Amino acid sequence: MSITTLYAKYRDKFLDGPEWHHTQALEKRPGNYRSVTAAAIIWLLSFYYRVFTVPAQFLVPVTCILVFYSILAWNSPMRMVAVVLFIIFLVDFVFALIFRPKLKITRHVPRRVRNGSTFLIRYELQNLRRLSTWDVELDNYRLRPGLKVKSYASTGVIPPKEKIELTAEVEALSRGKYDIFSPIADSRFPLGLFKMSRRQKGSPDVLLVYPSFHELLSLDLPVALRFQKEGDSRVSKVGESLDFFGNREFREDDDPRHIDWTGSARTGELIIKEFQQEYLSRIAIIVDTYVPPINSFQFSFGKKQSFAELEASLSLTSALIDYLTRGEYVVDIFATGLDVYHFKAGRHLSCFDDIMDILASLEINHQLPINEISSSVIEEISSIGSVVVLLQGWDKEREKLIARLNNYGIATKVIIIGDKEKISSPSNIKVYSAEDVKKGRVVKL
Repeated sequence: MSITTLYAKYRDKFLDGPEWHHTQALEKRPGNYRSVTAAAIIWLLSFYYRVFTVPAQFLVPVTCILVFYSILAWNSPMRMVAVVLFIIFLVDFVFALIFRPKLKITRHVPRRVRNGSTFLIRYELQNLRRLSTWDVELDNYRLRPGLKVKSYASTGVIPPKEKIELTAEVEALSRGKYDIFSPIADSRFPLGLFKMSRRQKGSPDVLLVYPSFHELLSLDLPVALRFQKEGDSRVSKVGESLDFFGNREFREDDDPRHIDWTGSARTGELIIKEFQQEYLSRIAIIVDTYVPPINSFQFSFGKKQSFAELEASLSLTSALIDYLTRGEYVVDIFATGLDVYHFKAGRHLSCFDDIMDILASLEINHQLPINEISSSVIEEISSIGSVVVLLQGWDKEREKLIARLNNYGIATKVIIIGDKEKISSPSNIKVYSAEDVKKGRVVKL
């Protein structure tokens, strides 16, 4: 590896900041600029928080001021206070070093959870030392916004060579893909001033928080549904078989595996079971992820509402997929953005989970309007015949997309998420507010 490559690697790692201390201060700004000074400050603060407990974080500056003052004023009575504080810190550090943890940490993070749900992170700790490890707390560091720790995993003592299990309770506050830093165990023994850490090496755990949704009770689909004879061979399903059609006499070249032995014994002649090909209907769903860029001066006013509409759109998309995959449908998902994500799913739990993973990882698209979908994608949708389009509002670009779909002869069902009073759309298009979707008021489409 060249020096330039190594420099770029460690420079990016430095600018990313410590993975165990997430902060928005180091996120990329327009032009991908990130401040070296801000990164250095964040690194210093993160190690300060990692070495000292909360009481010590307040005592350290006071102790430093007192020590500095006692040096200047040698005969001052404050010198004794500074010496006492210094001795307390020294004693705590020495004993903390002697009883520092040496643990094997195994952490189990769920692969995927639902937005708004509370879940458990499970830990297995094994003390590798011949001394007990005291006052241990796990992963007590700042997670990415969107995850809230309700209770940390902690224990008073781990006996020598013993193994214990602990759990932490976390709440998922928003949809997204989260990298959770490799596990860290801190011991605050004996006086609770220093934290001696033990970090388990390994890759971060990935947690996917998929959109929460309410089940649909009924759905009126576009009339141009096309049945796909090859659907069952192209879509993965559990326990899938052809539909039973009836019985008849055995003929040459029939599959012996389909012989009805009970019927053959009753009639005295070989009887074979006859099956017919199952047909599945196929439908496309287009998910609009475009949110216009927001001026920095208007950011605090426009971000919440626009993002709420996007999250509501993805929540309704999840409800649609749940409804369709439980029926006789092959579903093609097209999520717009800089890259058009296309995923095909059938009646299989793993297919539904895979789609939820995609929806959990979708990022907001600020650059490419929805009408910029390529003609090849439109042609692929036209081969399906019908499409459900979920839009965030109604404007000229979105109107052009619907016109393009109609020009290709595609039967469309358009659903708009937005402010009903501000959106003037055609009368045949239904508009729902983000609050309606969130509260579960949209159960029929």
